[in-house]
Amino acid sequence: MDHLLPTEIIEAGRAFPEALAACGDLDALLRLKGAYVGRDGSHAARLMELLKTAPKEQKRDLGAAINGLKQQWEEGLKVRQAELEAAKKHLNALADRWDPSLPPPVPARGALHPLNRLMDRLVEVFRPLGFHVEEGPEVETEAHNFDGLNIPEDHPAKASSDTFYLAAHPALLLRTHTSPVQVRTLLRVAPQLAAGGGIRFLAPGRVYRKDEIDPTHSPMFHQVEGMLVGRGIGMQHLKGTLEYALRALFGPHTEIRLRPSYFPFVEPGCEVDVSCPLCEAKGCRVCKGSGWVEILGAGLIHPNVLRYAGIDPAEWSGWAFGMGVERMAMMLSQTPDLRLFFENDQRFLNTMGGLD
Repeated sequence: MDHLLPTEIIEAGRAFPEALAACGDLDALLRLKGAYVGRDGSHAARLMELLKTAPKEQKRDLGAAINGLKQQWEEGLKVRQAELEAAKKHLNALADRWDPSLPPPVPARGALHPLNRLMDRLVEVFRPLGFHVEEGPEVETEAHNFDGLNIPEDHPAKASSDTFYLAAHPALLLRTHTSPVQVRTLLRVAPQLAAGGGIRFLAPGRVYRKDEIDPTHSPMFHQVEGMLVGRGIGMQHLKGTLEYALRALFGPHTEIRLRPSYFPFVEPGCEVDVSCPLCEAKGCRVCKGSGWVEILGAGLIHPNVLRYAGIDPAEWSGWAFGMGVERMAMMLSQTPDLRLFFENDQRFLNTMGGLD
């Protein structure tokens, strides 16, 4: 029956749904209603004039087409009017409840993750001592991750049960600590070491180990490691530097103690404890009543590590340390579960202002 209608009427009918949806208020809807089904000059009025002059044999089919089209327009206008009236009523209700004395809503702003903020804080503590930041790839070679750090071939860390090796490239792995950055840096600066009088730097970043996910372990976590190489460097320099840094982090009354320990890349090696900053060394749940909390591992750089980089250990010595960022964050914030830092719960993250 559409062949009985003028072309412009057919096009108007096709455009009606889009024009109807574009009506954003009742005034626009009234204008559309007048254009389609109004008394004078509308598409419906023109169709009725067309019906009056149509041949008798076409009147029945033409009348059915006109009525169908007009009914479609009227029903669409009615539904859209109900939607716009409901929306207007809702806005009026909101306006009635609006209190102009209230402050405007403040949109949420993005921010650094608490662990990133803590790493930045650690870096800033060491900057006054002349330390800068070095970075390296998270996908490493065995040479940088193990061999250059004096880790023997039969060491458990080299087993596939502890380390993520890449299936397509078995000689590559996800670094298990940020110590490969130390190896890469020493290899790079070794030729110019004498001219510079030594080097000191930090290596913050992500590391990966095949740990089970539980309240205190994760297969991905963060470390900050530090290294200093110079002439005549001994344990007294390590202890003095760590005392300064840890007091800057935990407060001026913080005490530290060094306990002998073994790491393949340092000799001698030690575990470093701090007097518990949460109970002031009186004994609490965090320090398990001892008044001390283990915070990092450290020691003098093993001569083999220096030799691997082409540095003569008879002329140069140094120290290195490494700390887990999550462990420190848990202690500072008294967070009982490491997994909370990775769940992106905005309510939890907003409570971590004390890590800055």
